[in-house]
Amino acid sequence: MDKEQQKIRLSALFNVGKLGIEPGKLTGNLAVPQSKSMAHRSLIMAFLAGDVSLAKIDEKNASDDIFATKEALGKLQAYLDSEKKSEEPVEIDCKESGSTLRFLIPLVAVLGIPTRFIGHGRLPQRPIKEYEGVFENSGAQMLYRDQTGLSLPLEIKGKMRAGEYALPGNVSSQYISGLLMALSSESEPSRIRLSTALESEPYVNMTIDVMEGFGCTVVREKNGYYLAGGPKTKRTSAFDVEADYSQAAFWLVANYLGSALCLTNLPGKTSQGDRAIETLLAGLREVAYKGREKVFEMDARDVPDLVPVFAVAAAATDCETHIVHAERLALKESDRLASTAGMLRVLGVDVEVYPDGMTIHGKKTLPGEKVFSGGEIDTHKDHRLVMASAIAATVAKETIWIKDPVAVEKSYPTFFEEYLDLGGSIHGINVG
Repeated sequence: MDKEQQKIRLSALFNVGKLGIEPGKLTGNLAVPQSKSMAHRSLIMAFLAGDVSLAKIDEKNASDDIFATKEALGKLQAYLDSEKKSEEPVEIDCKESGSTLRFLIPLVAVLGIPTRFIGHGRLPQRPIKEYEGVFENSGAQMLYRDQTGLSLPLEIKGKMRAGEYALPGNVSSQYISGLLMALSSESEPSRIRLSTALESEPYVNMTIDVMEGFGCTVVREKNGYYLAGGPKTKRTSAFDVEADYSQAAFWLVANYLGSALCLTNLPGKTSQGDRAIETLLAGLREVAYKGREKVFEMDARDVPDLVPVFAVAAAATDCETHIVHAERLALKESDRLASTAGMLRVLGVDVEVYPDGMTIHGKKTLPGEKVFSGGEIDTHKDHRLVMASAIAATVAKETIWIKDPVAVEKSYPTFFEEYLDLGGSIHGINVG
């Protein structure tokens, strides 16, 4: 069966309950998709600049999360363009996108657009409570409409004023990024004050880079950020979105495991924090060759999205790896500490899980020896677990079966097509 026939078959099988990935290394060239994090931000800033098309989005390869943000901005623009404003809130379906939800909550508040947010999957359980303190005395209100009063649906009413707002820095950086982008549209100055040390700072730096690309100036202060307000330079040319180091990480780990892939479009200079995968893999390789006690530590504070696939690399390395400061992984699309550990155990790896991290006891193998066991991995419908499992299959002894493979639509819809093009072998069964 040639690759085109396999692609057609894969398309037919994509909504199956499981995909089987056969062992085998990958080879070839590929271009990774645009940075999902940067695409969200560029869409919002283009919207505030008056033309969403200024964000140069590759829609052919865009993920569900990006479409959720773009569709939401289209609804908000329709409200702003309407001559007679409806009293009914605009309903925004964030699908399963935490970025869409956390970025748009302050945006609609600053613009004064009455909005009702809904979501699916684990999104209604993901935290947004840190905005509650921000909204106090802001001029806008957060109104929970579910029975518990803690989750989605959520309605936003009123209009948030420019001013000073306080947030802890050790929660999701998306709160800070969302406020920065929203308040940049105000004519009066604003300040965001951080009450604790900032975590995931690279994501805030990316936000500032995109904002500056649209003519906004953000002043970094000792404990926060300052926006001067007033007019800003209008962008007239398209904003190019970089290739995504978060997605590149899967292929870079495949190389670490022995595949031979050339990623053709990664930026040489970037504010993407997940470029740290290169440094992490280099450090892991160095520790593995040390003659004395082999221990490696990964601090996940700034790069939580790398944990599932980096854990695969660590599990295939003859050393003990400690992943620390990873408590926020419990609040992702799955509890990623538990689900990553579950994946590793299916692969035959000894792993210990703690509330804020894990210890991985890497496997000692001879050169060329297969590393992982085969088996069935419950991905908990988490896109990053799906892709990490597929990369582990490149050095498995037997077929790895991956549940809910369609989860990759959330961030990397062409992942399995790329996998086939690079020499992977995939088959599926429908368990529905």
